Amino acid sequence: MKRFIKKILIPVDGSDTSKKALEMGLAMAEAAGASITVLEVIEEFGPLPGYYEAAPAGANRVQWVAEQRFEKIHTPLDNTSVPWERKVEEGYAAETICKVAEEGQFDLIMIGSRGLGVLGRFLVGSVSDRVVHHAPCSVTVVR
Repeated sequence: MKRFIKKILIPVDGSDTSKKALEMGLAMAEAAGASITVLEVIEEFGPLPGYYEAAPAGANRVQWVAEQRFEKIHTPLDNTSVPWERKVEEGYAAETICKVAEEGQFDLIMIGSRGLGVLGRFLVGSVSDRVVHHAPCSVTVVR
């Protein structure tokens, strides 16, 4: 039987829905014998008010925010047998997710339905909605 899902991309931002997407992606990867890549996209415009604080002076902003996000979601990865890797990119979330999915030839993107608060969604739109419409592969949106 041919395996249809070999590589799953799971964008995370520290939100509850991205953690649920990670958990569901891990379960699907285990069942399918697939690997996952956990992707953190650090926005070029910096953190939105109330979302993440600014990085301390002298710190690498991208790495600092990525570590804050990863700290919130890494627990399901601690005890999994699923092969996984972590990738950190800087850019606009939806565009970067689609670019990474295409370049990495992923079979599936597993993404949370909402990451940002109401203000962030109003300002930049829904990342998951943009990914659904522009991704080069199948997308599962987790509520």
